[in-house]
Amino acid sequence: MVNVAVLKWRLDKANRFRFGLAVAWSVKQDGSVEESKNLGVHVKRLDDDPEACSISLEITILNKKKGQELTLCDPTYHGISRMGARGWSRSFDLGDSRRHDGVKGLPLSDVLEPQAGWLHNGSLRVMGKVSVVIGFDAGTAPVAEANGQQEVCESLQALLQTGNLSDVVLKVGSETIDAHRLILAARSPVFERMFSCPMKETTDNEVLVQDFDAISMRALVKYLYTGVVDHVGLESDDYAVNLLQAAHRYEVPGLVDRCVQVLVGRLRVETAAERLEMAELLGNRYFKAQCLEFISLRLGDIQATEAYSRLVSRRPALLKDLVEVIVPPTKKTAAEETAPAAASKRRRLRGGASR
Repeated sequence: MVNVAVLKWRLDKANRFRFGLAVAWSVKQDGSVEESKNLGVHVKRLDDDPEACSISLEITILNKKKGQELTLCDPTYHGISRMGARGWSRSFDLGDSRRHDGVKGLPLSDVLEPQAGWLHNGSLRVMGKVSVVIGFDAGTAPVAEANGQQEVCESLQALLQTGNLSDVVLKVGSETIDAHRLILAARSPVFERMFSCPMKETTDNEVLVQDFDAISMRALVKYLYTGVVDHVGLESDDYAVNLLQAAHRYEVPGLVDRCVQVLVGRLRVETAAERLEMAELLGNRYFKAQCLEFISLRLGDIQATEAYSRLVSRRPALLKDLVEVIVPPTKKTAAEETAPAAASKRRRLRGGASR
């Protein structure tokens, strides 16, 4: 009924272990599909090696509408034996109180709805990452607290996905994002000030967002709810730049740091000067320092770029910072630092004697 296309399947330190990615749905006793139940997705170990290992998971279900993909993350390492499974499906050997009810906020009926954007030419597209650790005793790890945090993130993501009990609308161009004031205010000082003061937004239940596109705002709001960033989107420099600007505007330091890390890791000769200018505008000292260091090592090539010419024209003061990185100021010795003061004192003494 639904084809599954695995676009990326990354295994960190898998060695001799093999894993498969599976999508599941509920079936009634008569064999018909329960479309009202949540879709399930999980990882299953397929090798015959008798040794146990521990894994952490990250699975992303892609949507044709940018910014509406669904990322599931379980950073805690759980032990998994051969033919065992971990993830977000109902088919695990857990107690009723701990059993996953599938992907919260994503019933199969939504997946099958063409307008929802989950099917790509009839296929569900999934990306997965499994990190594998050997010789780690997962039973000694404080998994209860981590599982509790994961459950909170999943529940908030489902709340955002469904829009249930939303009480404010973010209007971005022709698109709207249903959200919840308390969550936005708890995660962003800008939203907190906005909803705490007698502003138009507090009475109209609508926030008009300018200067940012819907993709960036959806990614920002998703991070506020879940703490998760779309790794697929971050592969685009434009996406990372726009998201960084939005995170800076709404004062979300964790997201700012994540975007900066991505952009620093992808600095190029063609873009370095532009990134330096951006770092200066945002007042991000780490970003600025990394850009200056990168440019100082490749100055000859970067000087030939249009971005560098614009930088010289618009931000000439940055050239002084660049020079100081290339040729650090010489430190004065103690004797050199005291010499001007001593000379001044001698002049004053001579002047007093002449009078």
